[in-house]
Amino acid sequence: MSKNNRRKHTFIICSALIITALSFFSCTSNKNLVYLRGIQKTDSLAFPKKNVEPQLQIGEVLYVRIISINKEINDLFNLDNNTNLSSASDASISLKGFTINSRGYIRLPVIDTVHVAGLTLTDAETVIQERVDAYFKNATVILKSLNTKISVLGEVNRPGSFVLAKPEINVLEALAMAGDVNQYGDKRNVTIIRNAGSDNISYTIDLTDKNILKSKEFYLYPSDVVVVNPLSMKAFRLSSPTFSLFFSGLTALVTTLSFLYSIYK
Repeated sequence: MSKNNRRKHTFIICSALIITALSFFSCTSNKNLVYLRGIQKTDSLAFPKKNVEPQLQIGEVLYVRIISINKEINDLFNLDNNTNLSSASDASISLKGFTINSRGYIRLPVIDTVHVAGLTLTDAETVIQERVDAYFKNATVILKSLNTKISVLGEVNRPGSFVLAKPEINVLEALAMAGDVNQYGDKRNVTIIRNAGSDNISYTIDLTDKNILKSKEFYLYPSDVVVVNPLSMKAFRLSSPTFSLFFSGLTALVTTLSFLYSIYK
C-alpha cells in the first residue's frame, strides 16, 4: 500500500473514531432526555386513578376529630382544634395526633383503644364512628392521616420532603416539586420505596416509557420515597465547560488531520 493510501486510511479511521465518540456521547444523553418517549398526539392512553386506598400502618399518625353539639365532648376529644396541620412541625403533629402503636391500635379518650392498622381511612373512620355512637349521640367522626409527606431524593435539583396538597399525586408531579431530574439522573431507573406494614417494598419505573401512565406505580402514596438513580456514565460525564473544551479539542484534531492529509495526499 502506498504512503498516500496509508495516510488516507489513517485519516479515515481517525475521523471515524472521532465521529463514533461524538455519537456515543450524544446518544447516551438523548435517550434519557424525553419523558414518555414515543407518545403521539393521537395516542389515547388510559390514565388510571388510584382506586385502592392505602392501608393504615403501624407508626402512622392520625388526626381524629369528633364534632358534637355538646361542648364538653368537643373539648374532651379535640385537643387543639386551632392547630394548622399544614404548617405544623413533625414533632407538633406527633403530639397532637394519635399514633398507631406496635399492636395496630390508637388510644382515644373515654373510648380507649381502637384497632385501625390494616384498615383504609374510610373503614377506620367507620369503626371509630361505631365506637363513638356507643357512648354519645349525634357525634360525627372526622379522620385524616397526618403522614402526608413524600420524599424525593437522588439526582433531582431540589431533593427533600414535600407536603401533599391533595390526596392523589403522581410521580411526575412529585418530580416537578423537586425541581425535575438533573443532568445526571436516569429517567429510566427511578425507584419508589413504599411502606407495607413491617416491610418496605420497592418498584423500579421507566419515566421515558409512555406506558408508565397505565402503571399502578404511577400514583404515589403518602410517605413514599422516590429515588432518581444516577446514570451509569455519571462518573465519566463532564461538566459543561470541560465538555465544550473536549469537543473543541476534537474539532482542532480533525482540522489538523484534514490539513495534513491535504499536504501529503
